[in-house]
Amino acid sequence: MKFQIDDRVKQLNKMLSELDNLYQTLLMSRNLSDSEYIVMFAILSLGEGCLQKDIAANGFMSKKTINATIKKFQKEEIITLKAGKYPNMHIFLTEKGKKYIKEKVIPVIEVENVVLNSMSTDAFDILVGGYSKYIDKFRDLVTKFSKN
Repeated sequence: MKFQIDDRVKQLNKMLSELDNLYQTLLMSRNLSDSEYIVMFAILSLGEGCLQKDIAANGFMSKKTINATIKKFQKEEIITLKAGKYPNMHIFLTEKGKKYIKEKVIPVIEVENVVLNSMSTDAFDILVGGYSKYIDKFRDLVTKFSKN
């Protein structure tokens, strides 16, 4: 079967793969999985006391994966859950969890900050604007495609 792939698709996929590989290398250097990083990043972003559903929505990861990571962190005494309005359980860091974030997660965010701070505001706006347009169009087409 012969099929022509637009060079821009090839270029974008290559860039996305390279970025993913760079993130994987960075996370592995801190001995972090994707889901561990996403959960901890969300706790830092949303604040302690957040809910699993908020983390799933914030991190664009399945609730099942988030739940498995939360259970792992509980077992390792990195986080603790406290009951809120039923059935919500709020997530809080333990002292061990605060140390975990300081040693593993913050260094990753610092790398991201250095990279983004090296970009001009205009370059950043172009990057985010382009990605936003691409994601919006992609989402629309995926939604239409998945209905067929």
